[in-house]
Formats: sequence, C-alpha cells, structure tokens
Amino acid sequence: MTSPSLTIDTPADTVRATAGLRQADVVLGGAMRGSVHVTGTHRPHRWDQFTAVRACLGPVDAVQATAPDDALPRLARSRTGYRGSPTLHNDDDTHRPQVTVYPMESAAGHEPSGKTAATLPAVLRACAAHVAQREDLPATLQLSRQRDTPALQRFLTWSAAHHQAQAEQAQAS
Repeated sequence: MTSPSLTIDTPADTVRATAGLRQADVVLGGAMRGSVHVTGTHRPHRWDQFTAVRACLGPVDAVQATAPDDALPRLARSRTGYRGSPTLHNDDDTHRPQVTVYPMESAAGHEPSGKTAATLPAVLRACAAHVAQREDLPATLQLSRQRDTPALQRFLTWSAAHHQAQAEQAQAS
C-alpha cells in the first residue's frame, strides 16, 4: 500500500486497512477483523494481459488456495468469516475502471446479510484500488505474470483439446 494505512467508511462503520508483514497482505481493524490478500492478475477476458488487481478475503490468493475458515475476515462483532474476491481492471472501450466480483459467501456457504454484503466489497475494492496506485504495481504485475502463466497455458491447452474433441464428436454424430 502506498501509505501505512487506509480508512474505509462502510455500512458497518469505519474499517482500517494497514499493510501487513508480507507485501500482498492487508490487515483489517475497526469494523472488520482479519486480512485481505491483494495481488496482480490477468484481466477476466484477456488472459494474456496482466493489468488487473485482485483482492481476496483472507490471507491467501483465493485462486491459488483456500484460506482456513478461522482465518477468514469477519465483521468485528461476528464469528462468521467470509470469502470472495473482486478483480479491478480498466474497460477496453471506455477505459473506465470495471469490477468483476466472485460471489461473497460465508465459510458455511451462506450469502451475507445486507450490511455485510455492502461492507465486504467496499473493503476489497478500496484495498485493491489502493494497491493499484502503488509505484511498484508494474513489478507486482510482472511477478504475477511469471507465477500464473504456466498454469494458464496448461488450462488453455487442455480447454482447446477438450473443445476440439467435443466438436469432432458433434460432427461425427
């Protein structure tokens, strides 16, 4: 984060986000407890363009691993932890910031209440937007590209072969 802390006004009250010991982690205080993991990533529909920032509830990149239930962030007076992650990127046509959100849910798989459903994305968006303004963002995106490209290539190779086989099957029928 560019400064040591960020103050986020939410429906649940003020949340303070402070850079954690690991560069990608943000520690939450105030109206929320726990942590957020922020990392560079590819754009949702442009897998070759690592120009987006993803924030995940919990101490790990939700695409790479699943945080243990007891490590998930929660509202200050709640025992329910939540998972979910938005990805921030600029739209190709309008060049305006866009957000793609993977569903927010409790560790038990339930949808959050109205206040929690408004608070979680607000915190994640603020943390991701703050990291997107960092001077070292290009280095973060490059590290993400190096880390994620091999897995993306394996998936795309599998997907192309799978869909080719389905198309050949359909033509033979």
